[in-house]
Amino acid sequence: MERRVIVSLGILVVLAIAAGGYAQYYSTQQKAPTELRIFVAASLTQAVKDHQQGFEKSNNVKILTNFGGSDQLYQQIYSGSPADVFMAADSSWLVRLNQNGLLYNGKYWNFTTNILVVILPPDNPKNIKSLIDLAQPGVKIAVAGFTVPVGRYTNITLTQIDKTWGNSGNRNYKGPEWVNYRQRVIANVITYETTVEQVVGKVLTGTVDAGFAYMSDATFLGQSKLKYVQIPSDVNVQAAYGIGVVKGSSNYDLATKYVNFWVSQEGQVWLAKYGFGSTLPNITTSIGNTFFQLKTIKDENARVFLTIERQ
Repeated sequence: MERRVIVSLGILVVLAIAAGGYAQYYSTQQKAPTELRIFVAASLTQAVKDHQQGFEKSNNVKILTNFGGSDQLYQQIYSGSPADVFMAADSSWLVRLNQNGLLYNGKYWNFTTNILVVILPPDNPKNIKSLIDLAQPGVKIAVAGFTVPVGRYTNITLTQIDKTWGNSGNRNYKGPEWVNYRQRVIANVITYETTVEQVVGKVLTGTVDAGFAYMSDATFLGQSKLKYVQIPSDVNVQAAYGIGVVKGSSNYDLATKYVNFWVSQEGQVWLAKYGFGSTLPNITTSIGNTFFQLKTIKDENARVFLTIERQ
C-alpha cells in the first residue's frame, strides 16, 4: 500500500512538473508581441518615439517605425512595402493612397496641424530678423525638396509672397524690395534635403544661416536653442497631417487602436506638447479630480495654440 502511495505521488509530481513546463511554454508563446509597422513623417519623430513605449507595454505589441519624407513613405507603401499605419505631414498623400485602394475601409483622418517658420542657428550669425533678410546676397539657406510636404509648403509661401507683397497690382503690395522675392531666396538655397529633420540639423550645426521648417521644430523643447522668424498668415500655409490604416495590415484591430489614439483628445493633448496644433475645437480632460478645458486659439500668424483653463 505504501509503495502504491509513493508511486502515485511520484506520478503526480511528474505530471505537475510537465503541466508547469507546458504552462510556462504556453505563457511564453502567448506573450510574444505582435509587430506593428508605422510609417511616420519625419516631423513627428519625437512625438511618436516618446509615445511608443507606453503603447507597446499596454498592448503587447512591438512597434517598428519607418521615419522619412511623406512622399518617400507613400512611394514605399504604393510599391508594396509592408505597413500597418501611415502618418503623413500632408493629408494629400492619404488621399492618393485611398484613390489607389490602399487604405483600410477607405478611411483616413486629419489628426494635427502645423505651420511654416524660418529657423535660425542659436547665434544667428547673419542677424536675420525678418523674411526680407533671406533675400540678401550671401545668406545660406536650407530647404526640403519641393516634393516633401514642408518643401511644398515652402514653395507655396515663396510664390504667395511674389503674388502679393511683390506684386504692385495687388492690394497687399509691400514695395519694390519684395519684387522677385522667390527668385532671390531660391538663389540663396545651397541644399535641398529629403526631410525636415535634415533641414533642422543643417541649421543647428551652423552649416546654413536659415532654413524653412515647422513651428513644432522651432518650439519643441529638444530644439529650444533654435531662433525663428514667424511667417504671417496671409502668405503662410497651415499643414494638415493625415493618418490611416493601410489596406493589407497584418493586424487591423491593433492598427486601428493606434490610429484612434492620435485622433482622440488624449492624442491631441500629447501632440500639443510637441508644438503641434489640434484638430479639435475644445477638449475637456482631467488630472485626478480636477477638470481642465483645452481650447484651440489662433494668434495673428494663424498659429494654433492649446490653452488650458481650470474648470
